[in-house]
Amino acid sequence: MYLEHFQLHTSPFREEIDPRVFFPEAGRDEICRGLQRDLEEGRLFVKLIGSEGTGKTLLCKVLFETLPDALEVVYIDNPRGSFDDVLRVVCLDLGLQAVDEQVNLVDELKKLLRLKKEQGRRVVLVLDGAENIFLATLERLLRFLCELEEPVNFTLLLVGRPALDVNLEQLTVYCTGVDIHAGYRLEPMSSEETGRYLIFRLLAAGLDKDKQRELFAGEAVDKIYARAGGNPRLTNILAEEALQRSCSEKSFMVLLDHVDSKADQAGINRKKSDLSGFLQQKKRLLWLCAGAAVLLVVLFLLLPGKKQGEKVTTPEAVSSSTEEIPAIGSPGPEQKRAQTPKPEPIEASTPAADLGASAGNTDTATASDGNRSVAEITAEGHKKKPPKRDGAELFQERLRASAGWLAGSYRGQYTIQLMMLSSDQAVANVQKLFVQDEYSSIMDKLYILRKKTNPPTLFVFYGTFASMEDARQARNRMPIFLRKHHPYALSIADALTKTED
Repeated sequence: MYLEHFQLHTSPFREEIDPRVFFPEAGRDEICRGLQRDLEEGRLFVKLIGSEGTGKTLLCKVLFETLPDALEVVYIDNPRGSFDDVLRVVCLDLGLQAVDEQVNLVDELKKLLRLKKEQGRRVVLVLDGAENIFLATLERLLRFLCELEEPVNFTLLLVGRPALDVNLEQLTVYCTGVDIHAGYRLEPMSSEETGRYLIFRLLAAGLDKDKQRELFAGEAVDKIYARAGGNPRLTNILAEEALQRSCSEKSFMVLLDHVDSKADQAGINRKKSDLSGFLQQKKRLLWLCAGAAVLLVVLFLLLPGKKQGEKVTTPEAVSSSTEEIPAIGSPGPEQKRAQTPKPEPIEASTPAADLGASAGNTDTATASDGNRSVAEITAEGHKKKPPKRDGAELFQERLRASAGWLAGSYRGQYTIQLMMLSSDQAVANVQKLFVQDEYSSIMDKLYILRKKTNPPTLFVFYGTFASMEDARQARNRMPIFLRKHHPYALSIADALTKTED
């Protein structure tokens, strides 16, 4: 662990949400004060929009600590379900002892609000992850706001990703009494703010003030910003991994090379592969041309002395090449005498990216290809061509594998939830993910559960683990392309519960 190495008290970039570590820049402090003012003044509806990982939930936690006691907050995370389901939770949280199935929840909530008003209190309902609310539920929530009696002592604060704005726009014509544009948007940090953010988190973790500007080199900060784009969560992940690499190399400073460079390396490898493919293709074309030239010489020497019905006999050294040429689409025996095989079929059937393995293999291929036929070289190039992945087939395969994986719920096993998708394109979006190169290496660890909702809901889980601690450790070791989904550990039994109607 790098804490002792850098003399830190706690992990500065941990994923846990801690209101004590709130970076006020990038407009966060102004938004927090603006929300506080709106809630205290009794605004009917407010929204907070931000992309994944921008710190929406953290800002809410900080906001709650600043609100006066007269404001009673009901906080619901990821509110999925019907309008009655949401109201039932709110009523119970506000003090209703029991909720009968036959009770009119709208009337009950209005009674509770009148009671709170008599007590001099206001109610703030916060729905975090509001982009996941069903449209029918969202519409009824907005209608409920329009039906409240004046003066209103209730505020609805919706917190969600940009998809929430799209959903609200669809309901504008039904709820003209609510200003759906009232609210705030979290923007990414700038390059300079990213540098100050890193220092802020390090100081909060116990770093000596004298060392704060020495720990992250300027080039390392620039690279983190370029990779994360000012997103706080991705910045945390990259900075955490950079600290670990720096510690493993016994360095007391995070340098450029310590920042994850998988994306950069991928570009370099791609260029190397393209160059290697070009060289390999050029080499094969030269061999083909040489074989064609030898064939022409042999035919020229032998054809004049050939008797009717007599087959042409070629030298043994040439026969292997001439016999293999039809395998790659060259003319038949009668056509060979009339035309020369051309290299175009080789180019069309074996693209450079398929024929080349890597730049490092060029010398080896040159030494060994001299004793092999054109068809053998071409066949090898075809073998190296990566198979085309079928997203629909992979999706069905992982769906079938999930049936056996669910048996872990009876054995008390655990897993990691990677993502939840709820839209008409959920299946198509998962299929697009599965055909990506980075997902192919972990495909056998992915499992899918479906919930019958409208729109459809898909849950994607990762792996099977014997304990919660094992699952959490696996989550912490996940590559960045998985950790950006903000995965979390849970039991397989709880995962199964998520799909129940």
